Amino acid sequence: MSRPTALIVMTASVLLLLAAGGVWLVQSSGDERADLIGSTDTTSTTSSTTTTVPPAAPTPPPTVPPIPAVPVGLSIPSIGVDSRVIPVGLEPTGEMEVPPAALTGWYLHGPRPGEVDGTSVLAAHVDYGGERGVFFELRSVQVGDEVTVTDEAGGTHRFVVTERYQVDKDQLPIEQIFVADGPPGLTLITCGGSFDSGARSYEDNIVVRTVPA
Repeated sequence: MSRPTALIVMTASVLLLLAAGGVWLVQSSGDERADLIGSTDTTSTTSSTTTTVPPAAPTPPPTVPPIPAVPVGLSIPSIGVDSRVIPVGLEPTGEMEVPPAALTGWYLHGPRPGEVDGTSVLAAHVDYGGERGVFFELRSVQVGDEVTVTDEAGGTHRFVVTERYQVDKDQLPIEQIFVADGPPGLTLITCGGSFDSGARSYEDNIVVRTVPA
């Protein structure tokens, strides 16, 4: 269904908060001043006041957003999809694995749906072995349709479709689909176009791109 992907590198943002203390300086007469130390009367006996600067607040540790749990379910109401999701890797040929017709595969070497960086990828068959696949109607998805992914911890991650296109498999823009960083998103992929009976494969891919809702 897809081509090899690049190594996934996870990135995170860091928030640093510093607090400092201030000191009031006081005249010997009792009037509060910020520009004098001690008394203005140099002929009288003065007393000195020792002021202790409060320590700076401790620096909090870097904040790293939690990583969502592994995806286990996919719903696309507009085309009647309600599928179980399983993790998949690469075939020996370097192509992304695709599960049986009734299941959707999540590319486990990429971001998980709901992560703050990078694009997650889900793939499924349009049909397989004479059986209708999960993404049989993916070619009918419209911009604005909702896509929901659930994870094994019970989390729900909602997306909205921003683009759908069909492309020759040899021209699939791998670098735009398998993205380790940058804005978060979810890409859905299946086969499409004419069926090559000799190769037992469709000539094109259907690609649906989404962003967090």
